[in-house]
Amino acid sequence: MATAQAKDRAKKAVQTDEAPFPQFKESLAYQAQLLARITQNDYMARITGTGIAPAQAYVLGELWFDEPLSQVELARRLDIGKATVGQTLTRLEKSGFIERRRIASDRRLIMVHLTDKGRTLREPLRLAAIEQNDALQDRIGAQRMEQLNETLKAVNALLASACPQAMDD
Repeated sequence: MATAQAKDRAKKAVQTDEAPFPQFKESLAYQAQLLARITQNDYMARITGTGIAPAQAYVLGELWFDEPLSQVELARRLDIGKATVGQTLTRLEKSGFIERRRIASDRRLIMVHLTDKGRTLREPLRLAAIEQNDALQDRIGAQRMEQLNETLKAVNALLASACPQAMDD
């Protein structure tokens, strides 16, 4: 939230036509990327012993809910590009957490399957996510967490529909 002093500075700058970049640290874009970076770094610290990056955890999470999935379906569910998912899958496959298998009836289609090693990560990654969520809820409250989450979803949906290329990697 902007302080009264910051608002006064911004108002004076606009009045004198010497406006700097509009209070970028107060912008939704800045705050959203800061939130994403800090929460991701916090989650990464919580899962450091697993050898998994947050983006890899999200892919594994989708597979734990519904397996097997195609690369295209994973990209759709995670709202990221197919190439980005492909890079993540390559790292997961090299680490032995997933396998890619061609479908016999359609050799063009490759399905992603968890390995036993990939299944062992479910509990530590799940617990880390719960711990992070609980820590935030303890500080700002469950209702504010829910409101923030709903607001972020609404803003993301609005921007994605108004500017579809914003969803591109």
